[in-house]
Amino acid sequence: MAAEPDLMKTFLLAYESVIETLRPSMKVAGLTEPQWRVLHELKARSPMIASELAANTFVRASSLSRILRDLEARDLIARAQQFEDLRKTLVSLTDYGRKTIAPIEIAYAELGQRLADAIGREAVNACATACSGIVEQIGVQPGDD
Repeated sequence: MAAEPDLMKTFLLAYESVIETLRPSMKVAGLTEPQWRVLHELKARSPMIASELAANTFVRASSLSRILRDLEARDLIARAQQFEDLRKTLVSLTDYGRKTIAPIEIAYAELGQRLADAIGREAVNACATACSGIVEQIGVQPGDD
């Protein structure tokens, strides 16, 4: 009888394998992995309300606050109050932020292509669908308090 796979170890290994390929580019840019996740999300959807950014990057609000201060001080992002609701902060990626993460984004796209070439786009999509199904089934997302 075959042993059941250790799901936690399998998922962590897959995650770490992806991040490990990007770490050299992040190091050159002077970014941590959570900082890159924030900038990567802003590249796709800028500007964003800070609370949505926290939810979409799985970064706790308390950590996001510190990350945003650092990224703003480095001119990678800009923050502004939302006019409709002054309690909400809009966060946007600056041109300098786009330039800074460009090499990481290229490495990320190349990794996606390398995986598709090696195991097929359908397998990559099936893996993503399966992982989404697991999250939906469990009903808890990272950062939920």
